[in-house]
Amino acid sequence: MIPMLIMGIAQGIFEWLPVSSQGMISTLYSFFFDKSYQESIQFALWLHIGTVPSVMIIFRRMLLQLGSEFIRSNHSYSPQFKFFVISTLVSAPIGFGILIGLDELKKNAGNFFMVFVGVAMSITGIIQLRHKVLTNRVSNDLNLIDGVTAGIAQGLSVIPGFSRSGMTISVLTLRGMDRREVLSLSFIMGIPVSLGAALWIGITQGFTWSIEAVLSALVAFLVGLATINILLSVSTKINLGAFIIIVGLIMIAGGLITTL
Repeated sequence: MIPMLIMGIAQGIFEWLPVSSQGMISTLYSFFFDKSYQESIQFALWLHIGTVPSVMIIFRRMLLQLGSEFIRSNHSYSPQFKFFVISTLVSAPIGFGILIGLDELKKNAGNFFMVFVGVAMSITGIIQLRHKVLTNRVSNDLNLIDGVTAGIAQGLSVIPGFSRSGMTISVLTLRGMDRREVLSLSFIMGIPVSLGAALWIGITQGFTWSIEAVLSALVAFLVGLATINILLSVSTKINLGAFIIIVGLIMIAGGLITTL
């Protein structure tokens, strides 16, 4: 029970930081329960069923506004609505395609897979350190290129170790979006694909519906509420790139040591 609670706490925190929650949770799950990386990543994806509702509650007003716009619109949609639709349509096929294509790697990579996670996480950290605000655009300035590039970044983040929030935040920041709006856009655009991945794993892998797993998701939900609120309040003051790189290097070292 305690390991499940720890994973719920970790998911609630790392899902919203520019750190790969998928990599962290899969590593913890493999360590605590001696599971394969394939099973570990499946559980990591399923835990999104806890963190997705947390972001939906935080941004409920914006989601209601978007839903109302869809129902009442005369086909003249806002830039924000177009952005979320385009990013979802782009990221969904890329993400699920990569997820399916990685099955053999998950089955056979063994401890070297942890090294791969560490390398991918380090790349995410380098992207975070190097990003620069080129302009000061707001969400009303969102366009087709923003939706496509953010969608590609989100789709590629299915690769274990690549942080979804880290990749999308970096892309949107490089596109010149105001940092105060970047987090909100990144969190909301992740709702459809994260929920879809969680439900797909939950339906195809019945074992994850155990009481312990559901409790872990509930903990992730509660911790996620607190984490999002904290991040939104300090979003203009933090850069966690160095932290991500350090964690990635530690995971690389751990994977190599275990393999030897």
